[in-house]
Amino acid sequence: MNYFFANLAAHGVACLILIVLLIIFTNRNFKRKTKYAVSYFIPVLLLIAFGVIVIRYMAPRIFDINNVIGDVTYSYTGRVESVSELNNYFVVDGVTYFIDPRRGDLEVGRIVKVRYTPSSNYAMSVSYNVNSEED
Repeated sequence: MNYFFANLAAHGVACLILIVLLIIFTNRNFKRKTKYAVSYFIPVLLLIAFGVIVIRYMAPRIFDINNVIGDVTYSYTGRVESVSELNNYFVVDGVTYFIDPRRGDLEVGRIVKVRYTPSSNYAMSVSYNVNSEED
């Protein structure tokens, strides 16, 4: 649960930085202090980056704050297809679940039971299914 809130805070800080940069570059454009024509498009790129972070990461996690606090989760059992290089997410049967990267015991091909939040697919707990046959 601590990783969930730390991740939410990190994405919030990233959004604040993008907003500050967006304000700075927009003011430079209005005051006509930009030297190159390409610089006029920097606010558009920052706005797109801000939108991606909010839609992909911030909004689902904000919707799940009450679910994390109240321990409201869904569960799913399936086979792990892949684990990211940084161990911050894994894929089970085509669905991506986010997890604390300090947990390093996930292996591709193992059958796991995932308890996750409904909106952001944050895995609250992952346990190996001991009754399953492994390849």
